Amino acid sequence: MFKSNEALFHATNEIVASLYQSGHRSEAEILKNGLASLNGLTDGWALFLDVVQEVERKSGAFTDYEKKTIAEIHDAVYEAVYRRKRKAWWKFW
Repeated sequence: MFKSNEALFHATNEIVASLYQSGHRSEAEILKNGLASLNGLTDGWALFLDVVQEVERKSGAFTDYEKKTIAEIHDAVYEAVYRRKRKAWWKFW
């Protein structure tokens, strides 16, 4: 997990740059715009969480590093919004 918000923001900016380099421009733009939605309030974090989830759903063609980093960002933002760790969800039907 990230030790500070600055570390989270730095990792997010790095993954945005990585996505641009690997040709995933739309996902990079989505993530970059989502980061800009952070306003210090829970609503901003919730909007950013929606964006991270959207990008993570599209991560099929990402590198392992990109997938791992996005999952770590997702975990951190989820915890910021819900004040608890994200758990794996299982579909039973």
